Amino acid sequence: MRRPLTTLGLLSTIGLVSLAGVAALGAKLVRSSGGLSARKGADAVMRTWPLTLSPAPSDLALAQISLHGRVPIGEARRWLRVSVGGAFGSDYMAASVARLRGQGDTRALVVLINRPTPLLDPVSVHLRVQARRSLGTAKIDVIEDVFSRSGTTTRPALCDLSLHGPTLAAGELALVAARGTAPTGFAGASAVAQAYDFACGLPHASAFEQAARSSGGASPPQPVPPPVEPPKPPVGKLPGEGCVPTPGYACPG
Repeated sequence: MRRPLTTLGLLSTIGLVSLAGVAALGAKLVRSSGGLSARKGADAVMRTWPLTLSPAPSDLALAQISLHGRVPIGEARRWLRVSVGGAFGSDYMAASVARLRGQGDTRALVVLINRPTPLLDPVSVHLRVQARRSLGTAKIDVIEDVFSRSGTTTRPALCDLSLHGPTLAAGELALVAARGTAPTGFAGASAVAQAYDFACGLPHASAFEQAARSSGGASPPQPVPPPVEPPKPPVGKLPGEGCVPTPGYACPG
């Protein structure tokens, strides 16, 4: 009886081990599928809109994205995203969410500075705006060529933010995205705030326009002048035939 019992015990042990392996594999598959479902769920809660900006060289464009509901400023990057969807060149882009009191909706500002270079930069820059579905459909207002239109008296529709003071301060903005090399002295939220103040006819830093208009790349190479050859000494003429001695050279005898 010992041998059959031993065999039965071994078979039972093998069966338990196999069942444990299947259970572990099943748990692993469940965890994997759960991770994929979580990622798909995170993507499903975001809504996407295209945004194309085409400022002239050495100028900028400003866009305002209006959404329903409030975005927690500390989690602004998780609620709103702005990314480049194509060629970018040497331009500069920055996007921020406004920290405004007493305003029931969410306002985000996107600035794109066209910094010309000797290269073939794109005429338009295509951006992708993503926001939580709970914020509703986005309303986008755009001002192109802000510097060129500075003399106009028409007040743009996007100049309706409830500011704390006479200007939009960088501290009232939460940066959510930036791309490219910023103008000297004006990076991130500072560039967005200055662009808004300039576009809306509010007091702004006088150095902002000059910094934004500066080239975004290296200057084109300058042609190198050919080397200047020293004068050749007169050869084959006698003094009486027009040969004039010069320092370091003598007329042939």
